[in-house]
Amino acid sequence: MSRLYLYALLGGPPSGPLGAGLAGEPLRLVRCGDLLAVAGDVPKAPSIDAASLRAHDATVRRLAEMVEAVLPIRFCTLVDDESALAGLLEPQRAGLGEALALVAGREQMTLRLYGEGLHDDAPLPDAEPSLPGPGARYLAARRRERRRAHGSREMAALRRGLGALIVDERVERHDMPPLLASLYHLIERGASARYLSALETIAGELGAVRARATGPWPPYAFAPGAIP
Repeated sequence: MSRLYLYALLGGPPSGPLGAGLAGEPLRLVRCGDLLAVAGDVPKAPSIDAASLRAHDATVRRLAEMVEAVLPIRFCTLVDDESALAGLLEPQRAGLGEALALVAGREQMTLRLYGEGLHDDAPLPDAEPSLPGPGARYLAARRRERRRAHGSREMAALRRGLGALIVDERVERHDMPPLLASLYHLIERGASARYLSALETIAGELGAVRARATGPWPPYAFAPGAIP
């Protein structure tokens, strides 16, 4: 019995043939309300290896060239059938529509920061015991984490130098030297050369922290959590 292997959500019909997926299976469009998914029927999950990952990414990149907006779906995501896919997407339909509007005509640059540590301008306390209730403490912890992710001198310098090119941003702090943070920047399609040039210009402001950019990529980091 075959299952549906999922590749991406599209913002509209593609401009050309979908072609084949990573297992050589014909790709097809599956409409779920106002959402349009690309999937292929496969007899089993693909091997989790570098070749399969590259084939998945190559398929998503090909799809991105045929539409204005694409939201990649995580590698090796399978559902039983079209009904299961609709059940997966329907609860987050509004958020997915907003995400497709955000990424239309745009692509992702990934920036990784390496070094011994970042210089946090305003270190925050680890706890706020005066806050009543677990809900209030949870929200306070989320606020602290967001401020911590965005609060280093190095990240501030990057935003000053790259800000004119960045439409949206996602940040992950790792603090496990040498990898300190991953920044995912949504930029207009075709702006990657200007992004890399601007990054080179501000490299001296980062001190001992090294910034390594890769891309452009399809906007993997900007798909809502509803997409597995």
